[in-house]
Amino acid sequence: MVAYLRRNTALLVTLGIVLAILLWMTNRYEPKVTASIILSGLTLGALYFLVASGLSLIFGLMDVLNFAHGMLFMMGAYLGFTAYANPRLLLNTLPLVLALLGGAQVGRWLGGMLPDKLKKPWLDTALHLALFVLSVAVILFAVRGFNVQPLVANSATAAGGAISTADAQEAASLYIPRLLWLTLAGVLLGLGLSRVGPVATRRHTRWTGALIGVGLVAVAIAIVPLRTPAETFLLSVSSNIRFVLALLVGLVAGGALGALMESALIRPLYSRPLYQILLTLGVSFVGTELIKTIWGTAGFYMDIPAFAAASGEGCPSPNLWSWFSDHCASIDVLGRPFPSYRIFIIGLGLVIFIAVALLLQRSRIGIIIRAGVQDSEMVQALGINVRRVFTLVFALGSALAAVGGVAAAPFLGVNLGLGAEVQLQGFIAVVIGGMGSYIGAAVGALLVGMARAFGDQLVLSGIQLPWMDEAIRMSPSIARASTVLIMALVLLVRPAGLFGKKE
Repeated sequence: MVAYLRRNTALLVTLGIVLAILLWMTNRYEPKVTASIILSGLTLGALYFLVASGLSLIFGLMDVLNFAHGMLFMMGAYLGFTAYANPRLLLNTLPLVLALLGGAQVGRWLGGMLPDKLKKPWLDTALHLALFVLSVAVILFAVRGFNVQPLVANSATAAGGAISTADAQEAASLYIPRLLWLTLAGVLLGLGLSRVGPVATRRHTRWTGALIGVGLVAVAIAIVPLRTPAETFLLSVSSNIRFVLALLVGLVAGGALGALMESALIRPLYSRPLYQILLTLGVSFVGTELIKTIWGTAGFYMDIPAFAAASGEGCPSPNLWSWFSDHCASIDVLGRPFPSYRIFIIGLGLVIFIAVALLLQRSRIGIIIRAGVQDSEMVQALGINVRRVFTLVFALGSALAAVGGVAAAPFLGVNLGLGAEVQLQGFIAVVIGGMGSYIGAAVGALLVGMARAFGDQLVLSGIQLPWMDEAIRMSPSIARASTVLIMALVLLVRPAGLFGKKE
């Protein structure tokens, strides 16, 4: 018992401080106000956890500080909003991506049948560089004149007014040649990629890759005549189904972007931490500019799905059990309505926490990930492809961030400042919990969320001292600074974080 207390002194002291603050709030505020503060803190904590958990997993296994994580969170919000409210943008851009990926699969298969090396090394290097340059040139040629702005303008509030789908999307006679050119660019890109890396990993002669590539191109072409009917169908279904689709789009897109970043950009820089930081910062800026180019600088508001948006007689729901049948927009909590969508965010964070914890603790891949955190060289010596595990973990962390962005869209809105704020709080949560600790990320996110909610309440109500007639009013920036203050206090007591281990 003494040893346990000694090992967890900082954590126990922190919990004691949190309990003392909760007791103070109970005496200072009415029970309904205290409950609202706690639920608001849990809501923010759940969102911060979705960012912090991915950051913690990536750093714990790969020692990579991903400063593009906030951009992935923001990208998830924009893609989720698009899938939910403007599917024509996805339906007109997804085939382009599928054609390029399909061509790349075919190109890698073709490259696997070529000789491993040319007679002179410089010729081999020149060949794959020429293939990359040519593929980029073909991509630029393929997308020339393709305007996404009309596809974004689907509402009266859009810049320039709403544009109908018939006028916004490109005719099939022009669109299909773009797909064919992108397929050719993908083939050239795949051929170039097949010339990179050790010889033992270059042989891709199986027909599976070629069949997958041909299938992706076929799907891309098949979507072209279905763009308008598919949009009509998606907008006619329930908002609940569209919201689930948005979450799936965020999950898949975030995972794909994460895997692409790790394999193409991060992998060559594992031994250069400073370069990793600079690279991920650059990726964040590029991603933000890409979002500006596609969606513009104006923000969007994503409607709350129907399962948490009902109003009228019988609302707010008297309790959580009743909400499952009436789906009111708010739930009565000790006499004060609290938005039910925020409770959904809390539940989503809890479900993801349990799911990832079970993945890490009960599955074979989880054992490999945890072993890789401890000693990646030993895992490699056992015949396990650590590179593939690295890619999987980076994709998982990125997918969690993107899902968090989709969930945050109806709560925080969709705007260009979304990623930076959440990323900052996510880093603070990771530092508080301990770099590389999944449990620490959850505890840190919870502390940061509670501190932010409590700080917001103090800004609204002020601090009433016994000898003063009026409460002391504070700036809203105090609420944001409270999380940094907690981080500083934790680091003073325990530099490695609450659950971190000393090197």
